[in-house]
Amino acid sequence: MAAALACAAACLALTACTPAGKAVGDTQAKQPEVAHVGIQRNEARIALVGSPTAAADEPVLDAMGDVDIQTVYVSSKDAKDPDAVMRQGVRDMVDRVVNLIVVSDLDTTAEPSGWDDALRAAREAGIPVALLNPKHAPDDATLYAAAFVLNDRAADAVRIDDAMMTVLNDEPHERQIVVTTIR
Repeated sequence: MAAALACAAACLALTACTPAGKAVGDTQAKQPEVAHVGIQRNEARIALVGSPTAAADEPVLDAMGDVDIQTVYVSSKDAKDPDAVMRQGVRDMVDRVVNLIVVSDLDTTAEPSGWDDALRAAREAGIPVALLNPKHAPDDATLYAAAFVLNDRAADAVRIDDAMMTVLNDEPHERQIVVTTIR
């Protein structure tokens, strides 16, 4: 009986991390009336689940190396099944309890239910997910907080580390954010 109650309490605690009808990290349409201090850059742990084309991830990794944010990189380069490696990378980062998971070049067309399961695990753990240059995002918009579109030539682009911290700290942001790796 005690084990069943403990299990129920744990399930309720996990569901408290998931906002109704919105993605984790995308719950505010405006600044809250009560100011809060979020996670500081030097305390943040961000996971980049990399593209099968590692060259696409290099500018992001370089930009993250220039700022005081811990970045964990999951490479899918040279994998026989990059999609499976990327999905497992999301699950592994949930287990590592990072603060934000960024998935590069996501394409859910080949395995939509597998991607939904992996991204739902992050959602249920209360970890926001951002997509970097997604090819095909999940149909369920509650599984990711924002889509970053990398464009180092756009004058109005936001630095990628600033965009990541905005999502991580659940500050108001657009659903699609044009980002740059140039400092």
